[in-house]
Amino acid sequence: MFGLIIAIILFNIVAFSLVKRLTKSQMVHMWLFTAFFHLIVDLYLGFKYEGYWYFNQGMEWLDLPAILLLSPPAILLFLDRYPFHELLLKRFFYIVGWSLIIVVYEAISLLPEPWGFFHYGWWKLVYSAILYPLLFSIALFYYKWIGRIEEKEKE
Repeated sequence: MFGLIIAIILFNIVAFSLVKRLTKSQMVHMWLFTAFFHLIVDLYLGFKYEGYWYFNQGMEWLDLPAILLLSPPAILLFLDRYPFHELLLKRFFYIVGWSLIIVVYEAISLLPEPWGFFHYGWWKLVYSAILYPLLFSIALFYYKWIGRIEEKEKE
């Protein structure tokens, strides 16, 4: 539990201190999208198929801080520094770099309590390493879509 509390505090302090390029509207959109998407993924992979879980097996209220307060600030940090106007290769390596950071964090969250809070059923860290670039790309697609909607609203 200590690991989760420390991570939530650090991720949020860093995100709200460093994120400058995103508007408040974009931050709210991305926060809610990330939390909702995270909840859906966890509902299927974690709860239904028992691939992984937080603290105790099954879905609990105690899982909500990890879903609502941990992933969204990471996505805000990812998007705030994303190299939108750089070469495709640089954007690719940016996504891969962030995926590696999150995989390392996930490995740390697997430590025994009180530092760790995450547990695997049949899931493996390598699956996360494969899945994170896709998840970052989905968040990026949603962010761009919201940006296009906001631009049309201004016209």
